[in-house]
Amino acid sequence: MPRDKGIQVVHHLTANDTIRIERRIYWYVGEGTDNRVDRWLGIADSNLSVAARELCCLVGVANGFCKAAAALKKLGQIEISAERLRTVVEKEGLKMLQVRRQAVLRPDWDASDCTVAGGKTQVLVGGDGVMVPVITAAEKAKRRAGRKAVRWRGKAGRRRPRHRGADQGWKEFKIGLFYSADKEHCWAFATKGNHEQFGCQLRREAGLIRLGRADQKASITDGAEWLGRQMRTRLPMLDETILDFYHFAEHVAGASAVCWGLGSVEAQGWTTQVLHRARHEGALAVLEEIAAARTSVRAKAKREALSGLKQYVAKRIAMMDYPKFILAGYDIGSGPTEAKCKTVPARLKGSGMRWNLPNAEAMAALACVDQSNMLEAYWSLQRQRVA
Repeated sequence: MPRDKGIQVVHHLTANDTIRIERRIYWYVGEGTDNRVDRWLGIADSNLSVAARELCCLVGVANGFCKAAAALKKLGQIEISAERLRTVVEKEGLKMLQVRRQAVLRPDWDASDCTVAGGKTQVLVGGDGVMVPVITAAEKAKRRAGRKAVRWRGKAGRRRPRHRGADQGWKEFKIGLFYSADKEHCWAFATKGNHEQFGCQLRREAGLIRLGRADQKASITDGAEWLGRQMRTRLPMLDETILDFYHFAEHVAGASAVCWGLGSVEAQGWTTQVLHRARHEGALAVLEEIAAARTSVRAKAKREALSGLKQYVAKRIAMMDYPKFILAGYDIGSGPTEAKCKTVPARLKGSGMRWNLPNAEAMAALACVDQSNMLEAYWSLQRQRVA
């Protein structure tokens, strides 16, 4: 027989008002609590409606929580504290991370949708690392030492989960991106894991968009060795691995500034000549220009700068066959990846911000779903759960 647990009251926050709900709760042996009414109302796991949580995330992903709470009050007539808003947004971010890992939330496009001139399909892959400010173990210890009492959560008196602080004040998050040549389709992800974990996720996400079925598949990266290694081992189906032309140009400009002075006519002329030959002749022509330049300088610093540039190019000769890449119809710049590496962590790198690693990963997951234009798909899933 069900055991009557009595009348329970919840203040249910909807999209534009708070509703006080009273309902009788029952408990069954072997089955637990009968919460079918809560499920029908959409408050089985939260006393916020799906619409209210959606609005919280929309303002929380773009602003600090204090400003977001004020904006939510004006725009949606939802009055909520900044701390509660933070909890709601981070919880939804963790849910987004979970449904992505379970492949419940999938991209609404695949390789067959990424057509280019000539009727072929082309998918481009990018990746990079970004630094995120996090709370260190020392900062956490100082905070906890100053507390007069332990916080409790829930009626059972359970302690709030404690997360370990980081060993440094900054943590590198790795961001991956799949996109079409026309930039209409995009699928981004982020992880706080190391390069191996990034590689595993890169492989999983590639399967979701059916990367192997594209006629043309290429990665465009900044040439980092860890990233190139993961691209080669995790995505062996790639046809080309391309060094971002603008990262290469930065290295050339740096060496020319050392040799002939920043902004000088000689430096600008040599940089232009090297980049022109790289674009039209490839890496071997660049090595010829570097060798010729070394014969004209004597200072140790200048020769070292040119030697460093030579080593940089020599390690990436296969990635710098720009005439071949351009002829095949590939981009040679990683603009979309660089853009995502600014927009995804932008919410995490505000002035004075420090994050627990799990919360930082939750916010990064929310930003990636937003940047992949999949927020509506996620909220459709949430509405189906309570339908």
